[in-house]
Amino acid sequence: MKTQTPKEQTVYPVIETERLLLRIRAEDLDTIYCLFSDADVQKYFSVENKRTHEQLRTTLKNFVSRWKGRGFGLRCVTEKKTGEIVGYCGFQYFDNMPQVEIVFAFLKKFWLKGFATEAAKACLRFWFEEMNWDQVFAATSPKNLASLRVLEKIGMSYVEKSDHYQMELVTHLISRNKYQPDKSFYKMIRIGFSEMFNFNFAETV
Repeated sequence: MKTQTPKEQTVYPVIETERLLLRIRAEDLDTIYCLFSDADVQKYFSVENKRTHEQLRTTLKNFVSRWKGRGFGLRCVTEKKTGEIVGYCGFQYFDNMPQVEIVFAFLKKFWLKGFATEAAKACLRFWFEEMNWDQVFAATSPKNLASLRVLEKIGMSYVEKSDHYQMELVTHLISRNKYQPDKSFYKMIRIGFSEMFNFNFAETV
């Protein structure tokens, strides 16, 4: 299994799909706060996932630093048609272990539109085709039927029930040799970090 070797990144990969843009911007902070403070969105997340606006400002900074240090992380998901932030999707280390998991969450008014599936498919394509990793995990509550349906749609297979993040979760896995990209529109744009993240976080509060 491939392990991550820290390497300072000089470019940030923005992903474009048919309806979405996956990227990070300073002005996304307020929408991220809505995601983390909405009880319905956070229903199946751990207590540690609930954060204040001030804590999220630090989280957004960490999003950027992790991208630069690891070459992967979370992206905010923007609907191209309206320019609205609809959620986030991306990768993080799985419960402080060497394995990596794909994670996503979307604002309620954008549920049932297929955005989670579209964003997750694009992230998997980035993971296997650009990052060239061997596998990726996913974990969710067995009661979170919407997320389970997304994991099924993107080709992930059930592994086991287990306890992570102080919760009972079901874990799923997809490996590179099982991954099957579809023919949906996908474009990656590499932007320099200095260009993408040259902002003052204080201005976003």
